[in-house]
Amino acid sequence: MRNSLALHRLHAPKTQRSKFGVVPPWVIVMYNSVFFNNCVHHPNEKKKEVDKFCIDCLQSFCSHCLPSHAFHKHIKIRRYIYSDVINRQDLCELFNCSGIQTYLTNKAKVLFLKQRTQSHQQQSSSRDYKCSICGKTLQDNTSLYCSIACKVLNIYRDEEIFVGLPLTKKPRLRQTRKGVPLRSPMF
Repeated sequence: MRNSLALHRLHAPKTQRSKFGVVPPWVIVMYNSVFFNNCVHHPNEKKKEVDKFCIDCLQSFCSHCLPSHAFHKHIKIRRYIYSDVINRQDLCELFNCSGIQTYLTNKAKVLFLKQRTQSHQQQSSSRDYKCSICGKTLQDNTSLYCSIACKVLNIYRDEEIFVGLPLTKKPRLRQTRKGVPLRSPMF
């Protein structure tokens, strides 16, 4: 585990090596931002959902706010299975995405911004690949993390810097039967 952490730090550009390590501060602000709510600046417009994040201003905005951020770097946030995802190709230019599980949606590779949720309890087998932070099941053995948040948490695991990313590892509960099944009376 420490070897992979050291590799990520070696490949980081010198401009990003600061007290934040290899993680730019805008990633943490983007994680804490709320997306897909109505824009407060354009309440009467159509398509007023906040679905973009400006890296220079460190704020989320809608498509009507785009002219004021025209010359800034920004990222479009998408929805996939009720979760916020980012196109991998867009994010790789700004952040080291190696080791994060990619998912295919509409012929585009996307990354989960926050830790992904599992809707149902899966049976674990010995060959399942799991996220090194939260233990969620991964699709292949080339990935270490299920989301961008898990990668950031792994980088800051040994440091005492408050990142603002909650670790949502929940204990596994053993499922029991709902109760004694009720049978209809035989007449």
